[in-house]
Amino acid sequence: MAGYVETTLRVRHNYLFMKNSIRYGLLLLSLWLPTFVYAQEEQKHPIDKALEICTDKNPSTAGMVNCTDAAYKKWDQELNKNYRTLMARLKPAGKQLLKSAQLSWIAYRDNEFKLIDSIYDGIQGTMYIPMRIDEKMQIVKQRALALASHVDMLDEAEP
Repeated sequence: MAGYVETTLRVRHNYLFMKNSIRYGLLLLSLWLPTFVYAQEEQKHPIDKALEICTDKNPSTAGMVNCTDAAYKKWDQELNKNYRTLMARLKPAGKQLLKSAQLSWIAYRDNEFKLIDSIYDGIQGTMYIPMRIDEKMQIVKQRALALASHVDMLDEAEP
């Protein structure tokens, strides 16, 4: 009988501990989540912020196309700036590798753009026009951010 009572108390203790742990975890999550979401908003790239403001001002199809096209051009400029910055920081062997990687990426980009065009050419509806441009912009944006990440890593590694 003593073993049964001891086991029952242990099970009850474990149950209460787990229940309180879950409550505590949910409390922490509810306090942390808004901070995390706010931090994500704060970390938006200026080009993304400008795109959001632009499309909020003119949410029509033509407005979204113009805003996204402007953002595409800015991301392309950012990509080229990051490429030049990274190229200036690398040793000769690294420069050759970066140049080769960039040429491969350009071929990938061009083929991906052709694929995107072939897909969207077969779809009817004005809503797909800004979607096509956004997909192309995302490809350029990702490359710009990847190059920026390499530059940031070199900055952090310097004494």
